[in-house]
Amino acid sequence: MHNDFEKFCHRFQELTEKNEKISVTLEKGIPIVQELISSDLWFRDFLKEALIERSWLKQQQPTLWPNELTLYRSPDQSFLVLAYIWEPFSADTIHDHGSWGIVASFINDIKEVKFRRQDDGTVAGYAELEETVARVLKSGEITCVLPLNAGIHRMENLSGEIAVTLNVYGRTVRRGYLNFFDRERKTVKRVY
Repeated sequence: MHNDFEKFCHRFQELTEKNEKISVTLEKGIPIVQELISSDLWFRDFLKEALIERSWLKQQQPTLWPNELTLYRSPDQSFLVLAYIWEPFSADTIHDHGSWGIVASFINDIKEVKFRRQDDGTVAGYAELEETVARVLKSGEITCVLPLNAGIHRMENLSGEIAVTLNVYGRTVRRGYLNFFDRERKTVKRVY
């Protein structure tokens, strides 16, 4: 593990051990993430390892996202570090989260659109969403997500270049699935 990334993981572990409110963890965690993404040397080491060392690839577990790389899982499951490789003009599905998250536009720009759920969630398979924020995160900029309905969003690479986001997620509050939303059809479905 590259020294910069190792220091980051140690500092973030210390932060999560304090078990503070989500808002405090996010506020204190953002500068730690900003420091990590100020250089991409550590990430280049990960990419070399991924291409050369088959053992690293074997440690990757299947996920909902084909563009996801697991960089680190804390031993106590208090946080997880992922990288998402966004192909040109690619986007994900509108979805919620099972935990809080700090999402950094690491290499090139990425667009985020956040949504608020308008219905009360009592009708199975139905969801009405309102767009609340749409912005392009320049390389080095950070956004945060909250668990469940408070963290519904969609990410999109608007450029013809590869983009990378670095995502740090906290301890899961809901295990096993995410909700995928179709805003036009006003539907929601659990995806495992």
